[in-house]
Amino acid sequence: MHRQGSLRGWWRWAVMGVVLLGLAAFLARWPRPSSLPSRTRTPLPSPTVPATPLPTPSPTPIPTPLPGEWLDRGRRAMRVGAFEEAAAAYAAALQGALPPEAAGEAWVGWGRALLAAEQPAEAARVLAQAPVEELPPEWARGVWTLRGDARRAAGDPAGAAEAYGHALRMGSPLTVELRMRRALALQEAGRLEAAAAELRAALPAARDPSQEAALRERLAETLEALQAYPAALEQYEAILAFARNRAYRAYIEWRAAQVLLTAGQTPEGYARLQRLIREAPDTLAAYNALVRLVEAGIPVPDDLRGRIDAAAGQCLPAVQAFERWIAAHPDHGDIHYEAARCYRDLGNLQAAHAHLDALIRDHPEASRWAEGWLEKGRLWIRSGAVESAVALWRQFLARFPTHPFAPRLLYEAARLLERNGAEEAAEGFYRLLAERFPADPRAPEARHRQGVLAYGRGDLDAAAAAWEALRSRYPEAPEALAARFWLGKVALARGDRARAEAEWQAVVAQASGRFLGERARMLLQGEDLTDLPETLELPDPEAGRAEAEGWLRARLGITGTLPLSPSVGLTDPLWQAGAEAWRVGWVEEARGLWTALRQRVEDPLALYALALAFREQGADALAVQAAARLLARLRVDPREAPPFLARLAYPVPYPDRVLEEAQRRHLPPLLLYAVMRQESLFDPYAVSSARARGLMQIIPPTAQAIAEALGQPYRESWLHRPAVSIAFGAYYLAQQRDRFGGNLWVALAAYNGGPGNAARWWATARGDPDLFYERITLEETRRYLERVVEHLAVYRALYAGGAE
Repeated sequence: MHRQGSLRGWWRWAVMGVVLLGLAAFLARWPRPSSLPSRTRTPLPSPTVPATPLPTPSPTPIPTPLPGEWLDRGRRAMRVGAFEEAAAAYAAALQGALPPEAAGEAWVGWGRALLAAEQPAEAARVLAQAPVEELPPEWARGVWTLRGDARRAAGDPAGAAEAYGHALRMGSPLTVELRMRRALALQEAGRLEAAAAELRAALPAARDPSQEAALRERLAETLEALQAYPAALEQYEAILAFARNRAYRAYIEWRAAQVLLTAGQTPEGYARLQRLIREAPDTLAAYNALVRLVEAGIPVPDDLRGRIDAAAGQCLPAVQAFERWIAAHPDHGDIHYEAARCYRDLGNLQAAHAHLDALIRDHPEASRWAEGWLEKGRLWIRSGAVESAVALWRQFLARFPTHPFAPRLLYEAARLLERNGAEEAAEGFYRLLAERFPADPRAPEARHRQGVLAYGRGDLDAAAAAWEALRSRYPEAPEALAARFWLGKVALARGDRARAEAEWQAVVAQASGRFLGERARMLLQGEDLTDLPETLELPDPEAGRAEAEGWLRARLGITGTLPLSPSVGLTDPLWQAGAEAWRVGWVEEARGLWTALRQRVEDPLALYALALAFREQGADALAVQAAARLLARLRVDPREAPPFLARLAYPVPYPDRVLEEAQRRHLPPLLLYAVMRQESLFDPYAVSSARARGLMQIIPPTAQAIAEALGQPYRESWLHRPAVSIAFGAYYLAQQRDRFGGNLWVALAAYNGGPGNAARWWATARGDPDLFYERITLEETRRYLERVVEHLAVYRALYAGGAE
């Protein structure tokens, strides 16, 4: 079919017909667009574009939204993850007259929404109708790019490769990324030579070593599939010439060895595997190499074999190898230690004890000899024999009082005992460490823990003595500030309110904005986490901008009246490539490109410009990072900065959803924002090492349970929808609050560290939130609680009437 001059008219009528006839059908297939996906499949709430003619107007008709209003609805729905609603809104917008720029946004938005709603075939069908010749170039490229994504996801890799090729020919700034995706599509279509050519063409444009390594690795894999083994090996050698990460280098060595073996160069391949296991025995690649060598009948020393197996978590073959080595070699002291740890992990504590006994008794020359004493005590504690552990450690200290390992043994033994409820013994070990080894870097913390344990059992005199000794002997240590805070608690317990307030005021002055300073302020003012406003003051996003820029001028010594340029850095190729990726929903690529740009920028004005630009794009995490870096460069506390600048670093995105869920769960909205900032930095696509996902970082099993409790359907991918994550996170936090009788301190710890741990810590805290904080044994949870409280202090100042 040839395109004629009247094309603009007919395609619009064609699209209108398709939308009118098909909109109801595909909307009916989608979940209801609400804060959570629902099992009830209902049409979009009015106003919407009907699939049948409108009824006769009533005397007071509801105005039909204009195309621009539909476009705005689409943007808002996309932002909260209501992708079905967004698709309908973009479709409706295209039924009216839109300028080319807006039409391009609507087509790209429609395609993105359908892909995000996991409807790739529908996205491919819709995007095939887009009049790319009539759209501005950046939007036309976006349509072609999304066509490629949709066709590949729908099982049409050849069509995807063709679409990506169109985007490339239009001069996309995402040349490398498009070529990589096109190469994958070509591979899936069975066109390996073309895929290899695409990857070779991308190499000269690689932006950094990481991207170059990814390209070369994929090219090597393609060349292996083509049986071009020398060329594949050449790519792996090129990566090894610049790669520095030890585990990644081991993986590339493994791949290179596989190429040699597949090519029939077995001596060279096995030699490479042998070198790999010697140089990086604690990597997964070394374990794979060991398996290949053993299968080939190539001998590997049993000590090395055991260490490789142990590092990979394969403890049964590890202990077998260790036992063979011990039987054959008299110099085997450290292997006893390795074997004991593996037997411990296998649950065979008797064998573990036997190996540690042999190490302690027969091998004082071994490098792990002293650690053997500590490890044996751990085994006793694991089996519940705490007194045996204490007796063993005291025996070591009596026989070897000046041994270099003694301070570490005292500290780690004390921590183990404290965590297992043997607080009297723990306190004694802390005291010994502080008294015998006062120059040890762990001595200040030992004094502090000594005070905490004494306070916990109600011995105020012993607690005060420990903290006074800490403050006088280590005045510059971070623990000295904690000592001052707790001396205030001791004074209050003794009825000396004036002394307590004096100590806390000193803490506030020294640690303003930090956890201890904020906690001291709360005690001075009689506040708690529950004393937070139930509503939220939402200033105009531009409020105070002129004053903030005036402050920036003065701070940076800028004279003149020209406005501060908001375009600094935005002509950078990294910015342009990131903007292109962001437009089409390639969030990971955009985040990587823009992060590289932000990390390169040090100039305060450029950081300010980037923060504004990221905010405009809706890239909240990057805006927060740029603004936080700006405040750090200016050495200003957020609460002392102009509110406009501070709000860039502490924003309140998704206000409607947050307020709705806060009211539903009776939670302070500022608390939800503080949690969200700490959990994900407002990145909906954040994923933790524990597989927690989304704004509120919910792990999938917990999300499944929440969905069942709420009577909602669930897919793991929905955790990246802001509306879903906010609703699930608010529900779970409120659930923990209710579990612990309204106590938000314990609820926050449970949110991060698990309700079982939180209950255990709270049981020994005597109802004191500060003692509870000190009882937390997971360092991550302690830091989490600190950061949330610190964020709350800023949010309170900015959005609860504390900032002008």
